[in-house]
Amino acid sequence: MKKRWYSLGLSLLVFVIILAGCGNNEEASGSENGSSEDKVTIKFHTWINNEVGKWDEVVAAFEEEHPDINVEVEPLVENMSHPDYLQKLDLLASSGEQLDVFMFANSSEYVKRIEPGLVAPLDEFIEEEGLNVEEEYNYSYPKVDESYYGLPAKSSIRLVMLNKDHLDEAGLPVPKEWTWDEYEEYAKKLTKGEGTDKQYGSYFYTWPDTFLILKLLSKADSSSMINNDGSSNMDDPLLEASLKLRYDMEQVDKTSVPLANTLSQKLDYRQQFFTQSVSMVPIGSYMLTEWGEFTPDFTMAWAPWPTNSENDPSYTQIGGDIMSIANNSKHKEEAYTFIRWMTTKGIEQQGVWTPSWNNADLEGVVDNLISTTSNPEAIDRESFLYTIENSVPSEILLPQPYATEAYNELNAQAELYLLGEQDLETTLSNAKEKVEAIIDANQ
Repeated sequence: MKKRWYSLGLSLLVFVIILAGCGNNEEASGSENGSSEDKVTIKFHTWINNEVGKWDEVVAAFEEEHPDINVEVEPLVENMSHPDYLQKLDLLASSGEQLDVFMFANSSEYVKRIEPGLVAPLDEFIEEEGLNVEEEYNYSYPKVDESYYGLPAKSSIRLVMLNKDHLDEAGLPVPKEWTWDEYEEYAKKLTKGEGTDKQYGSYFYTWPDTFLILKLLSKADSSSMINNDGSSNMDDPLLEASLKLRYDMEQVDKTSVPLANTLSQKLDYRQQFFTQSVSMVPIGSYMLTEWGEFTPDFTMAWAPWPTNSENDPSYTQIGGDIMSIANNSKHKEEAYTFIRWMTTKGIEQQGVWTPSWNNADLEGVVDNLISTTSNPEAIDRESFLYTIENSVPSEILLPQPYATEAYNELNAQAELYLLGEQDLETTLSNAKEKVEAIIDANQ
């Protein structure tokens, strides 16, 4: 059967890495990196700069516990752009640069680099430690070909971010459980004004794997347009319902910012929410602290991801960063020691994100995170804790390497529908044909 590599550049990494490994000095010892003879130096590449990641103090704490390991942190970009970081990481890999530990922000980019051979399996170290990954962390990317290739760092839970001041003005409580129908009703009651001064109840951003499948994401499993086994999920009626939800809110009820505005004015979710142009945004729990250039002068509240029916559990996807080891690292054991520490005690000490580690002091971590923001008083602590403690993880999905390509095809068709240029039936038919053609080409 025909099989197509997702990316020629990535597939060539195996060959280039092997050649680079052959050309490198076999002894990448600590002394060659400027450290003493009894130390091993490992390099840690990331897109998170030192100001945000607090790497100096985090690494100092690790090295105090592990004096035989020296860690050099190398943020590859200053703008903290994950796509820019990945581009530079791939170039480093192809040039034979020493790679030991690196991070990925999502499972799609992580999976793409397993098959070409950039990422090392961790089974040897996990088995030696006797680690139960599923029990240790509150989420974990599933195995790829029966092997683990990374450990989860921060935890990001899909939820809804709300302007509590707007809710109070409208006489609406912060939801503890609600449906998408109730989300629509909230948006109607929160929308007011006209023209450039209009306050919309809702905002949906442009990520197709989130904002085109909102109702799919409320399922316990099969919550993507491609199933874990690689089969198509394009006939799921909740995909159609998700697109119709957006169209009705944006074009009929006019309670959510129209996609046309987002595209033409280059709007984004932080700008829309923190300027109080909108009242609700489905997003990730990382927004507890990741405010960018903004500081809210209103109260932020949080609610679970809406359900499709009353009495359904509040299913949501839990994801986050993943830390991996380079396949051509000469110091895999030391690299594993570092990522185990970093994804447990390290991320807790870092105090920047909610950890995936189950043994972390969650309330203490959240309190510390809130205290580090530019306006701690703006955060409704209780609603955030309630949401992350009562959200039910859905089945963990491991996107196929071609998932991004498939979502781009869905996005192209969905944009025509949401902009009023194509009907829903045509949209679904065209998207299904194109997505399933990509799936078939990769079997």
